[in-house]
Amino acid sequence: MSVRRNALTVSAVLAALAAGVAPSADAAPATASEILNCTVNAAVTFDPALSDGPEATTVTIGGTATGCTDSQSGPTAVVGGTVTATLTFGTLSCNPLTVPALVPGSTATFTWNLQNGTQASSTITDIAAVEVDGAGTLTGTVTGSSSRLAGETLTAVLNIDSDQPIIDNCVDVLLGAPPIAHSTLTAATAFS
Repeated sequence: MSVRRNALTVSAVLAALAAGVAPSADAAPATASEILNCTVNAAVTFDPALSDGPEATTVTIGGTATGCTDSQSGPTAVVGGTVTATLTFGTLSCNPLTVPALVPGSTATFTWNLQNGTQASSTITDIAAVEVDGAGTLTGTVTGSSSRLAGETLTAVLNIDSDQPIIDNCVDVLLGAPPIAHSTLTAATAFS
C-alpha cells in the first residue's frame, strides 16, 4: 500500500466530513437561481476513533462558515454562519483498502447569519461523498422545508488545512500510532 493511495482514500473520508452545519430559522425561502459560496472550518470527532480496521463510525462536525459570497444582496444576504453535521458510516478506516460507506440518512445543517441581523437555515440531505483525482467532494440537497436555499445542491470540496492533518495522522495510525479521535477540516462550499 502506498502513501499516495492512502492519501487518495482518506481524502474521500475527509470529503464526507466537509459539510459541517447547525439549526435555525427566520427568512423567506430562496429561489432556485441563488448561489452562495463560503469556507467551512470545523472540528471533527470520530466515534469510535478512526483506526486501521474498518468499523461502523459516527462522525460529528461542528464549526463556522465564513468568507461568504452571496449572489443575493441587501439585508438578507448571508454574511456567515455555523455548521453541524452527523455522518454515519457503515465502514470507515485509515486503511486505503477500505471503501468508506456513508449510510443513507446522514444530515448537515447550516444556520446562516444574515446582513440584517436575522438568521435562516439550510438542512442538507441525500449526502454523498466522491473522490476525483485525489480531491474529496461532498454533495447533498437542501430540503424544501429549509428557510434558505431550498432545493439547491451543496458541493463541498475538501482542502486539508489543519493543525491535525488527518492524512498524516492516518499514515501514522497505519504505522502503529493510536487511532484518531479528533481532527479539523477546511472546506470550500458552494450552493447552486
